[in-house]
Amino acid sequence: MNSTNPEISVIIPVYNCERYLEACLQSVRNQSFKNFEVLIINNGSTDKSPEIARKFTQEDPRFALINYENQNAGQARNVGIARAKGRFIAFIDGDDSVAELYLEQLYNAITESDADISICGFLLFYLKSNKVVHKHRVPDKKIFDRISGLRELMRDRQMRFYLWNKMFKKSLFLDNNIIIPNMYYEDAVTCSQLFCHANRVVTTDYCGYIYLRASSKRYVELDMNGRRINDYINTVPMIRLYLEQKNIYKQAKTPFLRHILHVFFSVPLLSFQARKKLQNSVFKNSIEGMKKVRKACKAPISELEGMPFKDAVK
Repeated sequence: MNSTNPEISVIIPVYNCERYLEACLQSVRNQSFKNFEVLIINNGSTDKSPEIARKFTQEDPRFALINYENQNAGQARNVGIARAKGRFIAFIDGDDSVAELYLEQLYNAITESDADISICGFLLFYLKSNKVVHKHRVPDKKIFDRISGLRELMRDRQMRFYLWNKMFKKSLFLDNNIIIPNMYYEDAVTCSQLFCHANRVVTTDYCGYIYLRASSKRYVELDMNGRRINDYINTVPMIRLYLEQKNIYKQAKTPFLRHILHVFFSVPLLSFQARKKLQNSVFKNSIEGMKKVRKACKAPISELEGMPFKDAVK
């Protein structure tokens, strides 16, 4: 163990997840790979999460607690990236956990392949049934170059937009000035940017990330609101603009269409979920939101810089 010069920095944003945090941190402490640090970013929690985190910092010098004002998880992750000492970064949400070989599998894959990003599969654990109900695998032990990796990510099928279930070279963030945006669905925007600069991406069939879901209903959020819907819509112009700026949009356009269509057809459902928090009717917000998606995928590049939209729904 080396807490002063770790190979991997594990960044865990935490906001009011006392029910799950101890299991999360214990799963990291139990890792077969030992040379890591854990940066727990307390994102303004009002429950006992800081006390739980502090216990781990007192017992294990590899764990550090950083208190931060209440922002989105993306902002908390940025704080962790700035403090990270490791060559590699792995993100874990404070209400999830990981299997014992998680870091080892991702580390071996990324170093042995000289890759910039490694990816493993994940398990969906539903709280209501208290069991794993789905095992999501990524392409089996495959190496992608920059364009093929980006195209696979844009399809959002096996290789998903999540920041978790991946390991990144820290230099991908620092050398390319990639900062996680302060928004919901920041994973889609950030992963797209990171993949634009990854010369090599490697996958492993190991399923080591355990993702907790409150409901088995695929598109149901616990707290859907107007800002969430606007941020989801805004992933379209933000991703497209970045790809255009890097001159690779044409090569990723066809698979990116899947994400565009997903956002387009999700707007009515998300508006219905947020109906009690929206000023206008579900129908009006659905129409306006879908119009914004169409504009984001058809507008000239010069107009993309005027986005993201702040008032697609309200």
